[in-house]
Amino acid sequence: MSEVLHTANISFHTNDEDKDGDTQVVITLRDNNRIIFAKLASNFGHFNDHSDTGPFDLEIRNKRTIEQINNGYMVIRINPNGNDTWRFDFDLRLDFLDKSENTITTLSGGKEGLELNQNGRQETFYFNDIFFTDPE
Repeated sequence: MSEVLHTANISFHTNDEDKDGDTQVVITLRDNNRIIFAKLASNFGHFNDHSDTGPFDLEIRNKRTIEQINNGYMVIRINPNGNDTWRFDFDLRLDFLDKSENTITTLSGGKEGLELNQNGRQETFYFNDIFFTDPE
């Protein structure tokens, strides 16, 4: 177990429906055993239509290896103050540090064309569907 999670961040692209400034966004990353290993909760302020925001750093709560998160997942939830519809894409990046080799392995990926609102507040994304490796 030499490579452990060093940093985690997420960026958003807001499409044609903005996020209100008082809508809280909660990002929770869970490992194979459903234990939270990284989290971020903030209102972030208003996200304009057709805008890019982030990257935002997630708080690392438990150091995990790539193997420990392999079958894990991420939940994105909004807590609007009243009504809010947010259409967006996200990019998630996880950097794993191997101190013995002084190297970093990065997992990155995302999803497009998402919508959350007061009636559908959260979505779950499995890491196996988010992260991919390019064939060489």
